[in-house]
Amino acid sequence: MRLQPERISLGEKEWVIRPLTLRQVQEIEPILMEGDKASSGSIGAALAIVAIAIRRDDREAASNLLDIEATAAEIGVAMGTVLRLGGFIQSDGSGGLSSGEAQAGVTGSVEAPGSISEMSTPA
Repeated sequence: MRLQPERISLGEKEWVIRPLTLRQVQEIEPILMEGDKASSGSIGAALAIVAIAIRRDDREAASNLLDIEATAAEIGVAMGTVLRLGGFIQSDGSGGLSSGEAQAGVTGSVEAPGSISEMSTPA
């Protein structure tokens, strides 16, 4: 089954994110692998993952992400959507996440790269 585009939002901004290209997947994988090794997570890594997805259709918005007023929870939800669209994590069909995390070096719950512990997925 082919993935469908999904909306992400940070603060007042909203984007439609298409399923990721192989190039985008290749760009994201090292960020996840580095986050898996780190003892503490990074909002910066989550923003980098989101920027990779946004950059495909809106380079200017991707370069200005740091100027958006958004919460850590919003960043976590956006990152989860991007990771799902890249096949790094899988949805169990009920809006929750199922085991697919280990494929990208992410273990346990979807807290990759680590600091976004209250991440949830849109229903």
